[in-house]
Amino acid sequence: MERLRPGWFLEGLWDAEYQQYRLLAYLQRVRQSFLAQQLYPPLADLIASYTEMARLAEDIRQVGEAEDAQVATLEEIISFSLPRLEATIEEGKALYEIVAQALQVHVVGIVPLYRDEGYLFLRRGTEPLVRVYAYEVRPMYNAESQQVAIRLSFVREYPFSTFSLGFLRVRESLLREQRNLPVPFTLAVESPWILPLEETLLPIIKRSLPKWTRETPNSGLA
Repeated sequence: MERLRPGWFLEGLWDAEYQQYRLLAYLQRVRQSFLAQQLYPPLADLIASYTEMARLAEDIRQVGEAEDAQVATLEEIISFSLPRLEATIEEGKALYEIVAQALQVHVVGIVPLYRDEGYLFLRRGTEPLVRVYAYEVRPMYNAESQQVAIRLSFVREYPFSTFSLGFLRVRESLLREQRNLPVPFTLAVESPWILPLEETLLPIIKRSLPKWTRETPNSGLA
């Protein structure tokens, strides 16, 4: 679907009613995406747009009452948009939390001291396969805070069966083929539902990875 670009409310006809119509049409499409369990990129775009418009509203407030007609139109667009953006963001966050809390995360095999690189196994619902990803967690420093950069790269798929080729067997097969890490940290993530990968599961997993690598126990699960 069409992205909500920064400054979208400054594009096209400079008319409050026109911009309000554009926003309502976009939010309707976003809700359709949420119904299809597709969170991204709409949720990220909504949050960015809300932040942009809230900051602009504060700038206008500090300047004082506007006499310019264009500024008055902008204020009207912002006052209409902010509560509707916020309500849709809350819908997306609620879906995010439902999915994130339903994920089951297991440590597979030996847990090494070094956890900034490793493998992640992903299984959705009752699918008879496991998707294997290599991950990296790298610190990023700026003047305000310390953040992390997360890289998730698809490796391959393996057949999966709880009776034969479970997570430990998948790990053994993987390590015979991939020898770049001597004792890689390995996580298995199971979703009870078959959800979209790129639009929902992988973005949520990437945001959770730093916590999972920090807070896992010091022994693996068989």
